Amino acid sequence: MITVYYIKVSPSLEEDAFFSHLEKTEEGRRKKILGMTDKKSRMHSLMAGSLLHDALCERLGIPKDESGPFSVAYRQGGKPYLTKYPDIHYSLSHSGEYVCCALGDSPLGVDIQKVTDCPKGVAPRFFTKEDNRRLDACSGDEGKELFFRMWSIKESYVKLTGKGLSGGLSGFEIDWKGDRVLEAGKCAAYFREQKKVAGYAFCVCAGEPIRHIIWKETGII
Repeated sequence: MITVYYIKVSPSLEEDAFFSHLEKTEEGRRKKILGMTDKKSRMHSLMAGSLLHDALCERLGIPKDESGPFSVAYRQGGKPYLTKYPDIHYSLSHSGEYVCCALGDSPLGVDIQKVTDCPKGVAPRFFTKEDNRRLDACSGDEGKELFFRMWSIKESYVKLTGKGLSGGLSGFEIDWKGDRVLEAGKCAAYFREQKKVAGYAFCVCAGEPIRHIIWKETGII
């Protein structure tokens, strides 16, 4: 089963609350946060780390205030994993006002994107011919929403594989009817979208059919 937690982040935190969240964050992320100068990026990273901690505590049945940070290491290619709980797979994402964390029993990827104006030149360069055909058939807000849905699905897939964006986004296609990602015409992954977060494209991707998924909004932090 996959559980996807998401929170709407407050633009600012009192100092005590900031350090309370920081204490729950694993060492590598904590160091990066303290070195950040952009306030929004800092808050997103902090809340992602804190959300991961709380989600893991819930899954493991550990009181949140009795657990320190969960240590993280990285596989070749940069995909993170939990050193003490390698069988629990996770993925993090943030955009706009939201931060999300997906947990599952097998590899997965999650991505959330705030729907804004489409960046010029991205679709022709990074998307498939079929993607671009679909986009060309849309206009206005419909086109914007479709672009970011595509981006979210593709981003969640590369997070699943651990390849990152270096491999590009045009080497695989979206099977909209089957909620699948295809490579060379064969099924490579399955995806599910959360369509109840207004103004956002939100997707989780897994290597196995997604039969059981819980979307869990945890409120404003």
